[in-house]
Amino acid sequence: MNYFLELVGGQCMNDYRGLLIKKQRKELDISLEALSHGVCSPSYLSKIENNILVANDDIYNLLFKKLGISTMDTIKEEKIKQMLDLFFKYYMSSDSKIFKVMDELLEYKDEVVSSCLFVQYQLFLLYASEMNSQINISLAEVEAYYSYMDDSQREYFNLFRLSSGNMELSDNEEWIFIRRLKAKANLCAYQKNTFAAYDLYKTCLNYAIELGNKKLIAEILCSLGWLCLDIDLNQAEKYYTSAAQYDSQYKMLAFFNLGATMIQHKYCMEKGNQYLKKGLKSCTDDFFAVNFAVKYKEALFVYAILKENIHDAKRLIKELDDSKYIDVFSMMLNEDYQLNVDYRNRLKELKNDSSLFKFLFIKNCEYLHKYKEICVANNFI
Repeated sequence: MNYFLELVGGQCMNDYRGLLIKKQRKELDISLEALSHGVCSPSYLSKIENNILVANDDIYNLLFKKLGISTMDTIKEEKIKQMLDLFFKYYMSSDSKIFKVMDELLEYKDEVVSSCLFVQYQLFLLYASEMNSQINISLAEVEAYYSYMDDSQREYFNLFRLSSGNMELSDNEEWIFIRRLKAKANLCAYQKNTFAAYDLYKTCLNYAIELGNKKLIAEILCSLGWLCLDIDLNQAEKYYTSAAQYDSQYKMLAFFNLGATMIQHKYCMEKGNQYLKKGLKSCTDDFFAVNFAVKYKEALFVYAILKENIHDAKRLIKELDDSKYIDVFSMMLNEDYQLNVDYRNRLKELKNDSSLFKFLFIKNCEYLHKYKEICVANNFI
């Protein structure tokens, strides 16, 4: 037995490959003892199969070989991982480059079955199905792998469930029709064909009202609100607040999108702040809500900085230890942070992560341009 591999390999996290090994072993009627022989101990294999630990890649490869499971080339796997990361980055920033990445990823559908990327790829298919009606995958299919998702993947899954997936109607023929129609609307929205997207969403809304399902109505109202955010903020507000009234679960998503957008406009900054505060109160103690609460606090921190309320900003940053943008926020507490080269470079990296960072990047560029004009006028430079 290769106990050395056990010692260097065990990690306490989730990996779908354990489930794949268990399925294949049972199909081939091989005992734990027989499969683990020469690789690891039977108890160690049992932990791998039952998602208690993640082994060293060498152990997986040896077990796959004994089970006749083909493995993916490491270089190809890394390429797919990078593309998956790009897909979700482009999705969250509404970047049209998402279509090229999506088409490339779909070519690997049959190859990721034995990869540790399998679960993330299923999430990709779920999101891609909202833009490509030819992709057939249900929320329930992906939810079956929930215990194998890491924290980031669970956040993506829960976000999809909140904004795009209606569990109650997932097998209903009328809902399938509406979802395919909604996929066309999403596709138009990402292609910046706003009017076509709007008409399709409105058609979806009419069908949803006929069905009488409040959750579905709220979902489509949120889509309409999202579409209107950059075009007509007042109309977006009407759609989002209506969605929250139809189903309180959507309040968390609706109020965040409204608040984070409104604080970027001088005439409605205070209203945006109120939406952020109300939305933060709606965040419960479950995993997804806790993660969403961090996003709310990030936006509230930005609002405090914009209003030059350093006291509130210092209070909020103490609650942002879990934010992946803590370095940016820390810089924003310093006087003349707008002149900080590191701050400017970091915003350049993050400007496509969200509309809020794009706003901060543009605001910083405007500040530096104005600063240069003042310096030239006063012969400082």
